[in-house]
Amino acid sequence: VETYANIVPIIREGGAWYASIGTEKSKGTKVFALTGKVNNTGLIEVPMGTSIRQIVEEMGGGVPGNNEIKAVQTGGPSGGCIPYQYFDTPVDYESLKELGTIMGSGGMIVIDEDTNMVALARFYMEFCRGETCGKCIPCRTGTVQLYQMLTKILNGEATQADIGKLEQLSHMVKATSLCGLGQTAPNPVLSTLHYFKQEYLQLLK
Repeated sequence: VETYANIVPIIREGGAWYASIGTEKSKGTKVFALTGKVNNTGLIEVPMGTSIRQIVEEMGGGVPGNNEIKAVQTGGPSGGCIPYQYFDTPVDYESLKELGTIMGSGGMIVIDEDTNMVALARFYMEFCRGETCGKCIPCRTGTVQLYQMLTKILNGEATQADIGKLEQLSHMVKATSLCGLGQTAPNPVLSTLHYFKQEYLQLLK
C-alpha cells in the first residue's frame, strides 16, 4: 500500500523531489503504527531520518502518567527493542539494523518502565512460534525451544547456563532459517539480552 501511495506523487513531482526527502540511503517517508504506552497512538508518516525521540516524545506525547519511557520495539513481532539512551537515533533502515532491529512492517511500540522485557520477548516469540510454516527445522523447532526457554526463565527455574543456551540458539535460528520469519524471529530475544540482560539475570534461581 505504501508503495502504491508513493507512485502518484513521484510521477507528479519527479524522482529528484522524492529523493530529496529522507537520508542518503533511505529515501522518502515511512508510515509507522505508533502504539503501546504512549499518549497519542495512531498512524504517522515521517521523513526517513526523523529521530525516535521526535516520534515518541513530540508526536506521541510521551508515556501516560508519571512513568518513564524505557524502550521502543520496532518492526513488528520479529523486530528488536531499542532502549531509551538511543532515542536520538535517526529512523532509517541502516540505523535500525545497527541497533539490532528492523523497519519491518512499520510498527513502533512504546514501552514504559513497568514492562518486563523477558515477558515481552516471550510474547513476541509466542507469535513467531505460531507463524512458522514448518518447512525448515531451525524455525519450526527453534522458535518453540526459544519460547520454552523464556518460559523457564520467567518461572525462576533457569540458571546462568540457560542464558548462554538461549543466546546461542537465537543466533543459530537467525543464521540458518530459510526465510525472513525465522531469520528475524530471535530479534526480540537478542535485543533484550543485549540491552536489558540484568532483567534476565534477576530471574535466575
